[in-house]
Amino acid sequence: MKKGIKRALIIILILAVVAGLGGLAYTRIRQMDRDKKAAEEIDISTPVAVAKAGVGQIRETLTLNGNVKAVKEVNIFSTVTGKIKEIMVMEGDRVRKDQTLAFVERDQAGLKFADAPIESTINGLIKQVMTEMGASVTPASPLFSVVDMDSVEVIVNIPEKEIPRIQTGQKAEVSLIAYPESIFTGVIYKMSPVVDPLSRTREARILVANPGHTLKPGMFGSIEIIIQTNDQALIIPYSAVIDREERQVVFIVQDGMAQEVRPVIDIIESESLSVTAGIEKGDLVVIVGQHNLSHGDQVTIVEEIE
Repeated sequence: MKKGIKRALIIILILAVVAGLGGLAYTRIRQMDRDKKAAEEIDISTPVAVAKAGVGQIRETLTLNGNVKAVKEVNIFSTVTGKIKEIMVMEGDRVRKDQTLAFVERDQAGLKFADAPIESTINGLIKQVMTEMGASVTPASPLFSVVDMDSVEVIVNIPEKEIPRIQTGQKAEVSLIAYPESIFTGVIYKMSPVVDPLSRTREARILVANPGHTLKPGMFGSIEIIIQTNDQALIIPYSAVIDREERQVVFIVQDGMAQEVRPVIDIIESESLSVTAGIEKGDLVVIVGQHNLSHGDQVTIVEEIE
């Protein structure tokens, strides 16, 4: 009997040890599973930066290069044959229409005539004096060049594909190399009726007021023609849009999940664009980290950019 009892006790002890070890192993396995699941949850959460969709002003423009030209520039001729007797103006002088610029002595053998005045036909500045005292003149030779500087025109060439969007009356902003910090505003007031067959462009002329004569004919600069403006547009960063399978998509964050949407894009301006559908005001659009996202992915917002 004593041997049997002893053996039974040994078996019970062994079973207890095995059960204890089994429970400990089970607990450890459960903890490992939980740790693994937590690690997996951390691993699948993609860090992203977002920006909030907001309402603001945006505009669509067409940027071109152009040259400044005087609106009015005329050559002044003598109406008679003779010699220059007196020159009344110098280059750079401001003159009025009908102001006398010079006198021509038209004496002929045996005849005496009053000196003939040479008059300006426009208001403006003397750009060039092309004669001198005592010079012989005829009605065929220009003597003065007069330019009206109170307004100038900027000439641009519209590419053929953009022609339907450009018309007279549209505003434009002119930025010149000579004055990089200044913006001069004007309006398209003339357009060529034809398209140049070589360049496939249509010439447009932008009228710009120039009361201080800051803009000089011959200057070169960049012109932005304003095609349309929306003061209450829903705007998101241009960087939020990516291409997926020949379509443009944006990811927004809702409840920690990435949601793929297809916005209807309206106006693009520099680094921003406006949308008319697919995104609501206040939506958080992903602007960094979206290229590796799929619909429904978990995300972690690490930065919200204003």
